Amino acid sequence: MKKILNTLFGLLILTACSSAAESPTATLSSSEPSPTAVMVLPTPSSPGNSINWQELQVTMDQAEITEDFITEFGSTRNPPEGEKFLWVNVRLKNVGRKEIDVPLPEHFSALYADSEFKPTYGHRKDHTEYTSLEPVLFPDQQADAWLRFDIPVTAELKDLRFVFLPESSHVGISFSSPNYPYAEDYATYIWNCTQ
Repeated sequence: MKKILNTLFGLLILTACSSAAESPTATLSSSEPSPTAVMVLPTPSSPGNSINWQELQVTMDQAEITEDFITEFGSTRNPPEGEKFLWVNVRLKNVGRKEIDVPLPEHFSALYADSEFKPTYGHRKDHTEYTSLEPVLFPDQQADAWLRFDIPVTAELKDLRFVFLPESSHVGISFSSPNYPYAEDYATYIWNCTQ
């Protein structure tokens, strides 16, 4: 009798262990990954259109691409191999009643395909470089300057977007993130680079 009870007890333990081992496997294999939401960027404005963010009016006036440029010292600057220069003319105006800070260059981006590019220094002859602007705009004061981006040689103006991010430094959650996921609670203003 003792032998039968031990055998039954052993079978009961094996059955319990076997059921417990199978249960997580069944649960894991039946679960499916949940879809990730892809955020859509706002509809781009056209060059020359202005936006207002708080007391700052920002206008992307024009964009152009060059293969090289002449510096303020008269020397020619060429891009790294496989790249060319995108130049974006930005106008700022203080439309408020008190002084405001000029946005830092990192609050602007250029978008091409699934890549985000940040401005780099480029003091082009006869063009005001953005980093040379005074740090503050007084009421009714305006500023006009150029931002330079190093972009792939395959990029064309029709494929590029210019972005102003007053509260962030990147469109994506991480640098050059695919599909441009962005936080909806941050202001994002976009312009096409051509009409």
